[in-house]
Amino acid sequence: MDENATSSAEMWDQRFGLDEYAYGREPNQWLKIRIESMTPKPNAQALFPADGEGRNAVWAATKGWKAEVFDLSKEGMKKCFLLAEAHQVTVDYHIDDLVTRSFEQEKYDLIACSWFHTPSVIRKRHMPRMLHSLNPGGHFVMEGYHQSQLPLSSGGPKSLDLLFDLDLLLAEMTGEYAPKMDIMHASVETTVLDESDLHRGEARVVRLHLTKS
Repeated sequence: MDENATSSAEMWDQRFGLDEYAYGREPNQWLKIRIESMTPKPNAQALFPADGEGRNAVWAATKGWKAEVFDLSKEGMKKCFLLAEAHQVTVDYHIDDLVTRSFEQEKYDLIACSWFHTPSVIRKRHMPRMLHSLNPGGHFVMEGYHQSQLPLSSGGPKSLDLLFDLDLLLAEMTGEYAPKMDIMHASVETTVLDESDLHRGEARVVRLHLTKS
């Protein structure tokens, strides 16, 4: 990891080093709704980038997915393993960085992430790169804060560059660095979050569901 990633890892380790789960123990509701509509085949593999304490990956594992996480935080990994043990499932967890991670071609049936906010210079190049690791017909599901979230107090970065614009995000995730993707759902919505004290209240979000052609 580079110096910026190391600094970010330290910040997340501080957040996840407390006894409480920073964003709760339950899965993100948008991811839950979309993933519940899928029927995983035996040994179907799902990747959860930046899943921190593992709430989404652990829930998916209880639903039959072979769940894998990559994240910067060692403290997040510890909390994920504790949550997985409590639910009597296993999750494969890697300390890794989006920029430097190698993505195996056509490995996953699902990639799902919530609140995965990166600088735009990283996002536009490396988030589409992940999609090449989807199998044909595989799903990409995400939720993140929209740029109109900036004045609200229900969570999210306080930087426009770290927030999502839907048209730009779609252009990136279906553009030159991505494989051919079909749009199943793409919206900007107002929702009410109740994940934890860090994510609570009315929020403006981007919701995306793509499939690989």
